Amino acid sequence: MVDDFRPDILFLDISMPVMNGFELLDRLSFKDFRLVFTTAHEEFAIKAIKLKAFDYLLKPIDVDDFKNCMSLLQEPQKPSVNLPVEVQQTILELPVRDGIIFLKQREIIRLEASGSYTQFFMEDGEKYIVSKSLKEYEQYLDAHLFYRCHHSHIINLARVVRFINHQGLFVRMSDGSQVDIARKNKDIFLERLKSFS
Repeated sequence: MVDDFRPDILFLDISMPVMNGFELLDRLSFKDFRLVFTTAHEEFAIKAIKLKAFDYLLKPIDVDDFKNCMSLLQEPQKPSVNLPVEVQQTILELPVRDGIIFLKQREIIRLEASGSYTQFFMEDGEKYIVSKSLKEYEQYLDAHLFYRCHHSHIINLARVVRFINHQGLFVRMSDGSQVDIARKNKDIFLERLKSFS
């Protein structure tokens, strides 16, 4: 049916009778759709991203996560960005004491260096501290979405609320935090912010 009807969006489970979601994808001829996995299996998140999944909704599906996914799906794809879907929708793996946390990049408000550690500030108010440097994580971030505005800060441009040019240069983020902008980065930052969509 997928090959016949050529859908724009495919919501796909992983554990299914006859064949699993990954096996189904292997058999499809038509693959030009936005793929959203809906599954109870968190451990397949990275494999899903490598298969260019647009989103990964864990069962039981949270209503806000579903609404957020639908809102993003309704936005037109922006070819001018020239980024594949898997880059825009990358999940970061954070090794923590009791396992691994998977973070969707769009839900990260900012990252802050703390010596050889990095702090992640999330839109739901959660904070995570990881024993890796900011530079190590910078290479895995979506370059369209994130900007290193200061040697100690990387910000999500989509979460910038206000630019402050008074007694220094700062941005106010969507969680109310205030982040320094290095003076040498001001012009590039403003250009990035203007062109960001």
